[in-house]
Amino acid sequence: MSSLVVSGKTPYRATTPEVMQEAAVMLIAAAGIACIGSHTSGMTVFIAFLLIARFALLYRRGDLVVFFLGILLGGGNDVLSMWKGVYWYTPPTLLPVPIPAWMVVFWGEAFLFFRRLMRYPTFVADETISRRIDLPLALDLIMLIPLKMMLYRCAAIPWVPDVVFATALLLRYLIAPPMPHERRLLLTILILGPFYEALLIYSGLYVYQHGIFLGMPLWLIVYWIYIFRILKAIQDRLELRLSIPQTSRG
Repeated sequence: MSSLVVSGKTPYRATTPEVMQEAAVMLIAAAGIACIGSHTSGMTVFIAFLLIARFALLYRRGDLVVFFLGILLGGGNDVLSMWKGVYWYTPPTLLPVPIPAWMVVFWGEAFLFFRRLMRYPTFVADETISRRIDLPLALDLIMLIPLKMMLYRCAAIPWVPDVVFATALLLRYLIAPPMPHERRLLLTILILGPFYEALLIYSGLYVYQHGIFLGMPLWLIVYWIYIFRILKAIQDRLELRLSIPQTSRG
């Protein structure tokens, strides 16, 4: 049997136990938020111990890179969204924007879960991973900035972000339809994303403007589908650099 080898490297693929273990960490965090989410100092200690235990028990090569990438991208996006008033966190914070510092750090764990999920064999293509920016990824990146700018300006206006995001996603997938493994991943995210968001919203962690479905605006559900395609493409390319050199097998 042949293995997927790209430039002498075997990109990481997650096992079922790894996905389940990372999901357990996310659910433990959600339980902590439901119980003590309004107490910033308590949550800070809780998340710190949870992450220490997670890295001690579940660490694998490349996790630190993904963790800090999550803080930068996920946490940075959260901070910018708070600054622009797209939504707001309710717990007290020492930061100049309404988001507790532990949440910015927790985005690193969210990206570790994303890594496990996106590298699960069901959601990985059999063909060689390309290092290049292909047409789908180029379209996604080109559309991302104007869509975010629109959101920052129009989040308070009912239905405008919903219609714009839905139209952009439809056009994007008409031009470059997702591949079968991407469709499976996006359908999974369509379930998991809103489910976890609802857990946090009903725990009182944050509030969206114009929450229609389980406290969420409709544009957010479309955004989960859109942004995860970008994260998947970036993660697949990142795995080439994180993978361990191996000898190709026939």
